[in-house]
Amino acid sequence: MRWIAQPQSRGKRPGQSGQGAVEFALVGGLFFFLVFSIVNAGFFLYGRAAIEHAADVGVATISEEDRCMAANLGLCIAFPTGCPNATEPSTADEVAICQMDQAGLTSTALITVTQIDVWKETQQSNGTFINDIDISHCAGPCENVYDVKGDVLNNAWPPISRSVNGANGPDFAKLVITFKYSLIATSGSFTMSTSNVFRLEPQK
Repeated sequence: MRWIAQPQSRGKRPGQSGQGAVEFALVGGLFFFLVFSIVNAGFFLYGRAAIEHAADVGVATISEEDRCMAANLGLCIAFPTGCPNATEPSTADEVAICQMDQAGLTSTALITVTQIDVWKETQQSNGTFINDIDISHCAGPCENVYDVKGDVLNNAWPPISRSVNGANGPDFAKLVITFKYSLIATSGSFTMSTSNVFRLEPQK
């Protein structure tokens, strides 16, 4: 009778399970890094788009409110409900911040708005704009600073002093929104800002 040798199962070589753990640590670390990077990028792009949309709303509101206030000497756009700092009478900037809040300024949990600036801009001969820091024009550099609720931190260029139909034409302004993005799964963050230069609408 002929015997057929049966294959014997071989056990794991010493250190084989440890090798798998090392390989998983190397590949898994890279995999999770890529996943969190993609998630962070998605949340950041969404948040930045929300800030930029709110900035567009703010630019339109400031320009329209300054024109309207100059013509009527009063508040033209009523506060929407639920604004964080709804007090009347108010300024064009505070109404704009209220409108921006309603348009998604604070809609992203990972983004925190730290400061809102409204600058008076001076147009150079080459067509570029710079911040007006001439103290003869304003009480210091021509900048108004607000927190995200619309509370005034600096009021060197009051809306009531802005020209919408002066001898040299309407003033130019710049709206700057500074915000911080907090990274997911880490304690890191970074700060960025949006910047929109615009002309105040002349009276109609």
